[in-house]
Formats: sequence, C-alpha cells, structure tokens
Amino acid sequence: MKAQVFDNVKVAGIACAVPNNKKYSDDYIDYYGKEGVERFKKATGIVSRYMSNGKQTASDLCYVAADELMKSKGLTGEDIDALIFVTQTADYCIPSTAFVLQKRLNIKTDCIVFDMNIGCSGFVNGIYILAGMIQSGMLQRALLLVGDAAVERPVTEDKSFSMMFGDAGSACILERGEGLIRGMIRSDGNGYDTLITPFPGARFPITEENLIRFEHPQKMDGDDTFLFTITKVPKLFKEFYKHFECSFEDFDYCMLHQANLMIINQITKKLKMPVEKVPVSIENYGNTDGASIPVGIVDLCESINEDKKLKLITSGFGIGLSWGVVSFDIDTKDVLPMIFTDDYYEEGYNV
Repeated sequence: MKAQVFDNVKVAGIACAVPNNKKYSDDYIDYYGKEGVERFKKATGIVSRYMSNGKQTASDLCYVAADELMKSKGLTGEDIDALIFVTQTADYCIPSTAFVLQKRLNIKTDCIVFDMNIGCSGFVNGIYILAGMIQSGMLQRALLLVGDAAVERPVTEDKSFSMMFGDAGSACILERGEGLIRGMIRSDGNGYDTLITPFPGARFPITEENLIRFEHPQKMDGDDTFLFTITKVPKLFKEFYKHFECSFEDFDYCMLHQANLMIINQITKKLKMPVEKVPVSIENYGNTDGASIPVGIVDLCESINEDKKLKLITSGFGIGLSWGVVSFDIDTKDVLPMIFTDDYYEEGYNV
C-alpha cells in the first residue's frame, strides 16, 4: 500500500493490560535443561512473561485496557465511532469478538465494529486503517484494540511455542485533532504458510483424522521468518525515510515488534540506529504478538517517568507475510502505566 500522510489525526492515548500470572524462563529448566533454557534466553532475550490464568482471553485483557483508558480520557461508549479488534485468538469462531467488546464497553450502536485476523503487524495496520477512516471524515474517534492470549499454552518439544509468547491486550484511541501520522504497509501472500496454524479451520475441520494429523498444528519456518524480517523491514524503513524526506534523527525512539532479541539487534544494526533509541521490552513480557509495540511504548513511558511529547517510528512484521512502518507523536501523560489483572468475562463462558 502506498505511503500515506494522515493530517489532523492523532494518537490520543494508549493502555495495556497483562495477566497477573507471571512465568519465568527458568521455570522450564526441568523440561529443557539448564543449558537449553540459557541458550533460549540468550537468543530471545526473554526472562519472564505473563500468561492467562486459564480463563482470561485476549478480549478480556483488551477490555480492561480500554475501560481504563476511556475512563482516564473522560470518554464513554457514546464517543466511539469505530472499534477494531486485532487478534489471532478470538473468543469464538463467530461472531467477531469485537461485538462482545462493544457490548462490554457499552459502545453505541452507531459504530463500525469488526475483527482483524492479523498478527505481529496488527498494531501498525490498525493505526493505518483507522487514521485513514478518520481523515476521510467517516469518524471522529476510534478505538483500536490489539491483543493475543492463550487460555492453555502446553509445554511441547518446541521451545519457541512453549516459552516465547506472552499474553497481553492493548487499547489505543485515535481521534481527529492536531497530529500527523505517516505510514507504509506491505504484505506478501506468497509467504502465507511461513507462519501458519492450519487446524482447526474450514479446510481442515475437526475430525478424528485431523486430530491425529495436527497433534501440534502450529508451524513456523524459523529460517524463512528470520530472513524475511532482516531484509524486508530495513528496506521499508529506507523507503519510508526517502519518501517522507526524513531520517531516524527526526524521531526520539524506534519501537520495533518484539519478535526476539536477535531480530531486534539485527534490524537495529542494519539501520545503524543507536541501541539506546530502540527500546526492548521482550525481556519482561515475551513476544506478545500484535500488542508488543503498545506494550513496549507503555514500558518505555514508565522508564521515562516525566511528561513530554515523544516522536515515535514503529514497525510491526510477521504472519501473512506482512510488515509496515508507521510514525506518530504521543504525550507520555496519555500513556497509562501497565495494568495487571485477573479479570475475565464470566458471561462469555455461558453461551
């Protein structure tokens, strides 16, 4: 998608929520051995992460983040014109979980509501789409919810899936106002099977045969994923700088998707960015998929601990294959501290 400038659209607030249930990488020494866990920590940078209490879903975490953010901004459901929920872990096959969140947040019926099934580029895609809708005049204010969580995360032989991912939900308010958002979005369906969970789905329904065939349904081609990331993402940054006639020096920080420490370091090195300007939050939260950029922004603002405007350039990349670069400003006072919660939607289990 071509480069876009979204005038008079601003990111008005960000909040994130994670479960209270904290797990450490060292907790897996009995499964993988001390040497295996140490290698994992060195390669990924992950020391700890937060995991669902067995009831919490991505929508529960996003609900808590959105509820707190709306209260902090003095907003009600009557003020929201669009709600997009970006997730790969929806509550149900149908309907879109966005409708559940609309109900829980008491958002008016005169509102655009839908899910987006996209992963680690979900935040930048969501910003891009909603900024365009606001600039077009369709909307005054929108709520972008991005999150993923696994109610169960079994330990398998694959450390990447057992120890890599943390659970988190984020909420971001975009609205018409004094601001400037710039973005470039890319996608390549030729890599659709590089990161894939084929079962269960319409092509592979739940049958005894498929249950056996897909005992461990997640598939990730680590080499292809790594190569894609360290080539396509730096190239897009360079296109962004050239098109918008800017450079990294025009931004305070670069917030990358927290895939793993090796990938973050490679992109940082290729783009010759100062490491102190590329914050890393994966150590404490793990790879939180699409929510990792807002989680990183929350973590960054907690460390800054003062009121100031930040000029951010962000990039998400992963499943699809998809990748994007989006820049925007945000005041640290509009970023809430990390929220820790055990809450879940009891009614959601009574269908």
